[in-house]
Amino acid sequence: MKYLSIKNTRKRLKNYTRSCYFLFTFLCLFLVQICVPETNNTCLSTGSTASAAQIPHLHTSKIVRVGYVESRNFMEGMDDNAVKSGLAYDYLQKVSYYTNWDYDYVYGDWNTMLQKLYNGEIDVMAGVSKTPERMEKLLFPDYSMGLENYYIYVYSDSPLASKGIAGLMNRTISVNRNTVMEDMLHQWNDEGNHQINIVTYSGNDSRYRDFDSRRTDATVDTDNNVNRDNYMVPITRIGQTEYYLAINHSRPDLVQELNSALGKITSTDPYFTKKLSNTYFSDLAVSGKLQEDEITWLREHPVITVGYLDDYLPFSDTNAEGKVYGIITDLLNEICKKIRIKDDVRFQFTSYKSYEALVASLQAGTIDMAFPINYDVARAEENNIFLTTEVISTPMYLIYKGDYSHLQLRRLAAKQGNSIADIYIRSHFPDSEILYYDKIDDMLEAVKNGDVDGCILNQFRKDGFLVHPSYSMLQTAPMRDYSSRCFAVKRGNNELLSILNRGITNLPSDFGFTSTYTYTSQMTSMTLKDFILQHFILFTIIVGIIVATVSGLLAYIYLIHKNRAQMEYIAHHDGLTGLFNRRSFNDDVDNMNSELKEGNVIVVAMDLNGLKKANDEQGHEAGDELIIGAADCMKKVLNPYGNVYRVGGDEFMAILYHDIDDWPNILQRLKESFNGWSGKLVKNLSVAIGCANNHEGSYNSLNDMVSVADQEMYKDKAAFYYRAGIDRRRR
Repeated sequence: MKYLSIKNTRKRLKNYTRSCYFLFTFLCLFLVQICVPETNNTCLSTGSTASAAQIPHLHTSKIVRVGYVESRNFMEGMDDNAVKSGLAYDYLQKVSYYTNWDYDYVYGDWNTMLQKLYNGEIDVMAGVSKTPERMEKLLFPDYSMGLENYYIYVYSDSPLASKGIAGLMNRTISVNRNTVMEDMLHQWNDEGNHQINIVTYSGNDSRYRDFDSRRTDATVDTDNNVNRDNYMVPITRIGQTEYYLAINHSRPDLVQELNSALGKITSTDPYFTKKLSNTYFSDLAVSGKLQEDEITWLREHPVITVGYLDDYLPFSDTNAEGKVYGIITDLLNEICKKIRIKDDVRFQFTSYKSYEALVASLQAGTIDMAFPINYDVARAEENNIFLTTEVISTPMYLIYKGDYSHLQLRRLAAKQGNSIADIYIRSHFPDSEILYYDKIDDMLEAVKNGDVDGCILNQFRKDGFLVHPSYSMLQTAPMRDYSSRCFAVKRGNNELLSILNRGITNLPSDFGFTSTYTYTSQMTSMTLKDFILQHFILFTIIVGIIVATVSGLLAYIYLIHKNRAQMEYIAHHDGLTGLFNRRSFNDDVDNMNSELKEGNVIVVAMDLNGLKKANDEQGHEAGDELIIGAADCMKKVLNPYGNVYRVGGDEFMAILYHDIDDWPNILQRLKESFNGWSGKLVKNLSVAIGCANNHEGSYNSLNDMVSVADQEMYKDKAAFYYRAGIDRRRR
């Protein structure tokens, strides 16, 4: 009670002090008001009009009329009440922070807005390229908004997708008239004598209408206007140009203000426009369709020999059965699936104890490709090998003991046979002596014992080994430079390199990183010594007592099994929804083909409608609410009949095999569950559904059923957007 009394007294004293400060401030203001001569007030009052006229308005806003043209991810929101977004919109807003411009948006198509800009009916327009004609009629700032590339596109299912440039001869290619891309297409055709037929259109709507109906064979568009959802692939680039925020010729005042603003922006944020481009155009269309020379190479090489580095989890290792293990298998399986060559090729694996032996075999042609290879272009040239696109990049850490400020890195430990770490050490610590050890554990013990001053580990190995209590005294410091891994082929094997790059660029951006989760925990296992150290005080007190020893061993076994169960759960379940993940789905698809012969099986493909819109307009919290809500509906209805999986951001699959004779009613209940859902941030839920039933068709495998279910789902999704009046390609 004494403590409470003192506490209350202090609280009251604090409140009393605040009251005194308030009264003192009020009295001071009151005295100032009284002491100011009344004549001054009169002067200010009588001269207020004149004074106001003399005071400069440093922050007076200026109305600027903006030509606003609908373009996906560039300018979206075609009326004053619509939510606006896009690269150009963000760019305009950033500029206004420095110019104090207020925008009056004028809406219309490209040709109309450009003519209005010429006529002075609008002041500025975004995304305008420089041409001699336009430079006579318009004003351009010193800084461009960005760089856009112009490509000839075909649909991914078109026969032209695999023929390359040669397949375009005598084909009809559409392009918008009176544009830079039309000029570039004519120039490209004339200079290369490609003999194409060019058809021009007044705008995107009519051009894509004919392209969709196959009245034209290909079309020209900018790379930032086409993404993977459009199912279009680029055949060739015909040119590139910078684009600007163009200004009406009679408004040089705006040019001066814009140049000043852009100068300040670039001086504080040099990569401002690049960041905008990465934000809005990170999912551009890439071609996963093999070219004819690549198809021929695969036909001549049905078995591809892959060399890998042994004892290098999570990247690659050999398991107890002598089979390859690690993310190398996940990467190759997913690459084959993305470019649809799973049934056309077989991989044969060869392990190597050292990085040098792996590279030497690749140089000699003993193997066709190698993994993991350090992404070092200069060293690759020395080794006479070609590198693919990076598949994974990892932070590197210095492992040391003691106080970092007193650290002198004279000697560093490296694993024998792993030149990747050796190269990194020599690059960053050229004056340090390197001592080699057979195992990572031996390296860490050397750091503990002071035999070396430290060692370098990537993030995955750091997390896998330093989790053990026996290394609790070791410290970590992140290195400045990351280290990247990729595949490699022998110099000259362009076809295999291109095939691999097509697959890699079609992978999700985080696929390599997320694939490591399964293997990181399996690099090393907890030992009895680790367990004893973790419970050192307990074992010190009861050492020698048999009961305590037995209890400790039982606790050790329990923790081991618990950890394995937890890691197993994490490896096979989606963290957000609790559903099975893509790894579980792939395993079940490979292992459940026997169910097709034994009973009724239904494969259901589901995809959220409008998830991107929810993320863009309401934030990722709203998007997560949609994903979780959809998953809850699926679990509630479908779990009694089989397994439900989350296989992508907004993609779900289900494999049903138990009591599904009444499938139409089950499907109806699922739709009703979706329709009846309502969240806090998002009020409704729409899911595209497609299914395949082995009693309604002849299927050789679950993969066939998955393909059919996906096709049906995409039909349902297309119907949804058609009913909603949404053209996803040109949003």
